[in-house]
Amino acid sequence: MLHKPHRPRYVRLSAEHCRALLGEGAVLEPWMVISGGRFVAKQRLAMIGPKGRIDGVAIVGPTASETEVSLADHDEERLGIAEAPSRGVILVGPAGEAKVAAAE
Repeated sequence: MLHKPHRPRYVRLSAEHCRALLGEGAVLEPWMVISGGRFVAKQRLAMIGPKGRIDGVAIVGPTASETEVSLADHDEERLGIAEAPSRGVILVGPAGEAKVAAAE
């Protein structure tokens, strides 16, 4: 899990997780250009923790070498991972789901 000062909520998927969550052959469709070749994709995911769920989580593209999840403090509390971030979250897309845990 990434911890940034302003901590916007988003997911940056690895190619493997992109296929697992969005389907084989799925391509992230740019919706809004950010900077440095990055963009917010049209596709969205759900994020599930031990205590809750957040729908409509933005995906930032293009794909990365490893999946990154960025959450605000209140998101960690809502999902139930504030005290144990190593538990990670489950990402849910139209084609499947994947568990993403914090780096040790």
